[in-house]
Amino acid sequence: MRVSSIGNGRMLINFDEKGRIVDIYYPYIGMENQTSGNPIRLAIWDKDKNVISLDEEWETTVLYLDEANMVEIRSDIRKLGLSLLSYNFLDPDDPIYMSIIKVANNENNNRNIKIFFIHDINLYSNPFGDTAFYDPLSLSIVHYKSKRYLAFKVFTTTSIFSEYNVGKGDLIGDIYDGNLGLNGIENGDVNSSMGIEANIDPNSYVKLYNVIVADRNLEDLRQKIRKINFANVETSFTLTYMFWRNWLKKNKLFRNSLMQDIKRVYDVSLFVIRNHMDINGSIIASSDFSFVKIYGDSYQYCWPRDAAIAAYALDLAGYKELALRHFQFISNIVNSEGFLYHKYNPNTTLASSWHPWFYKGKRIYPIQEDETALEVWAIVSHYEKYEDIDEILPLYKKFVKPTLKFMMSFMEEGLPKPSFDLWEERYGIHIYTVSTVYGALTKGAKLAYDVGDEILSEDLSDTSGLLKGMVLKRMTYNGRFIRRIDEENNQDLTVDSSLYAPFFFGLVDANDKIMINTINEIENKLTVNGGVIRYENDMYQRRRKQPNPWIITTLWLAEYYATINDKNKANEYIKWVINRALPTGFLPEQVDPETFEPTSVTPLVWSHAEFIIAINKLLNHI
Repeated sequence: MRVSSIGNGRMLINFDEKGRIVDIYYPYIGMENQTSGNPIRLAIWDKDKNVISLDEEWETTVLYLDEANMVEIRSDIRKLGLSLLSYNFLDPDDPIYMSIIKVANNENNNRNIKIFFIHDINLYSNPFGDTAFYDPLSLSIVHYKSKRYLAFKVFTTTSIFSEYNVGKGDLIGDIYDGNLGLNGIENGDVNSSMGIEANIDPNSYVKLYNVIVADRNLEDLRQKIRKINFANVETSFTLTYMFWRNWLKKNKLFRNSLMQDIKRVYDVSLFVIRNHMDINGSIIASSDFSFVKIYGDSYQYCWPRDAAIAAYALDLAGYKELALRHFQFISNIVNSEGFLYHKYNPNTTLASSWHPWFYKGKRIYPIQEDETALEVWAIVSHYEKYEDIDEILPLYKKFVKPTLKFMMSFMEEGLPKPSFDLWEERYGIHIYTVSTVYGALTKGAKLAYDVGDEILSEDLSDTSGLLKGMVLKRMTYNGRFIRRIDEENNQDLTVDSSLYAPFFFGLVDANDKIMINTINEIENKLTVNGGVIRYENDMYQRRRKQPNPWIITTLWLAEYYATINDKNKANEYIKWVINRALPTGFLPEQVDPETFEPTSVTPLVWSHAEFIIAINKLLNHI
């Protein structure tokens, strides 16, 4: 399981529950996992006892370090009478990972040990055609293929790793005699290992430095890693720590010490979004690679929906520049007709999809219209908060205006034409989609007016007014909203948590009787052990008699109650979510309804974004 991450826009690294590096994303955040999800293994050999201990045996805790996007890992190695404490971080700008490792001797005698690092690297996320070699110039192990180069190095204040091995297959077997094979090069599906010896006085410790550097060019890689020494790493630790502490200061919400549990998850939520954001503005849904080995695909894509909500959360938290970076990314990938496709790779190319282009005998757009609408809604929400018309104007011309025109044209009898729903399962006219389109049109009308497009502004207002009237006429039943109008023009009465959307996107007031009735239906039909499931009889990732509660759906109700100023009720749902977080603060997509263990990807950026939104609504009543 992924329990923590660090990232800087050029590299993202995930750690598992044993504190091992399990994913290395470079050069795009989410697009290429250079480990393919294989952990970098650690082992320690005691020379005097002639005993080896592997990382899977250790009792390990993983936490974020004191309000910083840095990971602290503690391991108790009882078998050897040793303990490890490491601080793991990325350079704020460059794809350079550094770790300061303290190996403590908890016994009253001198110890002679070796620490081994075993790397199973698959460059470009596949094992074919890799080469690894020991480089005597940089005193490192280098893995390369085409334009991907990774260098690994471990050292102390006085020495560099003295042993290494490069070969095919699992190299774990090579460490049991305490010595590595010293093979200097291999190609194909190749692994590597490093070993460094250390002598530790009784009840004392030794400090190691582990470094990974990535580059697209061999000579640049070798120059970078040659320059790194223990003084560089120690200095980088201090600078990086202060960078992240100051970065968090943009958040002005928390002045009450009684809110530390909320603040901890809130800070981690900011880190998760930042770590999953590429330097070019793409924001992927999750970096959890475990699904790839099960389903052959993953969440490592930029869904415009998830990303728009994440950008909105960043805006609420005060990270204007990051939100703008995402909006600029989106403006570069919009379709010529003015809509966004299902999802995108972090390098702006079209990603995998299951939405058909030809459906029930006719050509359709393979889209979820809410994704296009949400990006417009998020951009104009940004403008409303910061009033930065000079920065928004290029986005308006390039993205907002064409998409608004598309949404107005993609209408039939006052409602948006059918598309796929936010859950990516059904085709029709969905209340969530309709609500996001309404939000985009109404907010878009204001921006259009402010930039001088008065005629377009009037058209947008007229269209949104007609849309609202048709929703109240055709998408209600028994005093509440319905989920959708299906392909046969029938009302779908299934209670769905996304029915919260009409209040959130301004279609109706939160205190409107129809909204109150709708929220009551959601709570009555969808609450499971304190959390909220997606919809009645949801089967996705289902393990028990009841469906899995989701984090985002539970937070939607928190947002509703915060909006109507029922803080006690909002806090109940927020507390439920905090209790579902991992010890690191990571929030999953959904949890088992009985054990509350994560049942899908962890972390989910959308979960963390909704947490930020909910807390801002609670504390600022936005």
